[in-house]
Amino acid sequence: MKFTKLESIMSEKGINSLADIARTLRTTPQAVSNWKARDQVPYHIEAKLIQTIPDDSSPVTPRPSLSVYEENTISLSDILLTMAEQLKVILLIPFIIVFLTFTYVQFIQQPKYDSWATVLLPENKTGNLDGLAGLASQFGVNVSSGSQADLSSPSLFPELLRSRIFAEKILIKKFYTEKYGKELSLLAILTYGDEPVPSDKEKLITLATASLGSILKYKNDSNSSFSVITVTVSEPAFAKELADVTLNELEALNRYFKSQTISQKIIFINQRIEAVKGDLEISEKHLKNFNEQNRQISSPALQLDLDRLTRGVEIQKGIYLTLKQQQELAKIEEVQEASIVQILDRPQVPLAPSNKNLKLALLLSGIFGLGLGILLGFIRAYTNNSDTTERRKLRRVRNFVKKKFKDIFLDRRVSGIISVLFILGLPYYLGHESKNPVYFGLYSPKLMLINTIYVFTLVASLALFIYLSSKKKS
Repeated sequence: MKFTKLESIMSEKGINSLADIARTLRTTPQAVSNWKARDQVPYHIEAKLIQTIPDDSSPVTPRPSLSVYEENTISLSDILLTMAEQLKVILLIPFIIVFLTFTYVQFIQQPKYDSWATVLLPENKTGNLDGLAGLASQFGVNVSSGSQADLSSPSLFPELLRSRIFAEKILIKKFYTEKYGKELSLLAILTYGDEPVPSDKEKLITLATASLGSILKYKNDSNSSFSVITVTVSEPAFAKELADVTLNELEALNRYFKSQTISQKIIFINQRIEAVKGDLEISEKHLKNFNEQNRQISSPALQLDLDRLTRGVEIQKGIYLTLKQQQELAKIEEVQEASIVQILDRPQVPLAPSNKNLKLALLLSGIFGLGLGILLGFIRAYTNNSDTTERRKLRRVRNFVKKKFKDIFLDRRVSGIISVLFILGLPYYLGHESKNPVYFGLYSPKLMLINTIYVFTLVASLALFIYLSSKKKS
């Protein structure tokens, strides 16, 4: 509807001034002035005009009253119209988010490189004492023949990766990094860098062990027999070298525990050999005495005694031979240096960082920015085109936010409470000692920054409180 048409309708009712028109339509004179300048009346005002002016007294043919369905329904044209009006916001927001995402991913985000090894770990099998266990069990000797989980079991690789003994072995290894431009121990790379070595080494090892948990990952696929050991660091060559050293140290540690287990087996076998050897000598001596005393065996009783003694000697001889065989096998296994881990894919130097996917990041940020821009556009359209009551409420909200936000800084009670809280916490902040102190023998760089901000905030709040208190008295 044109504004001239609205003026003609109102003039016929004796309403001529802009203030009277605004009062009749329950809006502001500024809004009516804007309609006049544009010579255009909004659609919702036109609908209100139809409801305000009775049909029988209006000189113009009124439009049909809107139904409840039409009032509560937003058509596609309304949506497109709003988006067209807010096109600047809808396009600006995605551009800002995409620009920030590109800048962060391309220039700020720290790259992470993954180097991995795919390995096949042997399943737990029965040991070399199976034959001995079956034979010894006949004589009441309990020798377990089933597979048992011990530290030499390859299935414990995930636990070994998180163990302190593994950390202590790998942390002393030296690696070259581009960050420091020289070889440093892994402990130094993860903690103090190329600075002087701190005195408390145990704390450093504890901190470095926690860092290793995020660097070394072990993944066992339930649908496959293979396992993957992944190393994630900030340099590709360093990642590959650390992955190789990790595999070597795991195998060395496994062989160490395996040698301990085999040594215990050998000790047990030697003890059994000594015991069985004594029993065998006694049995042979009894058989010898029996043969010397009975040159001719004519009775069934003597023949039965001879068979019993002979059988006893044969059994003891069989046990003794089995033990000797197991002893030789255990000794061979003890000196065996072959790897128990089969490596399908050895670690390689990664070609690209694993945590950077610029195309995906830009796509997701663009979708997010577009959705956010559309949402903000509709909110902005609502705040600009809502009726007088809604605009008045929104202005009150803005005024309250400004006033309360200003009161946070100008209310002496707020600054007083903050000052008291900061004074109570001051001994804890200043008296806390860092694990790796750099400043004043107490604070690390991070804690020094926190304490500086803390003291500055305390002084500022105290000064503001004193100023506001003196201003109120005056």
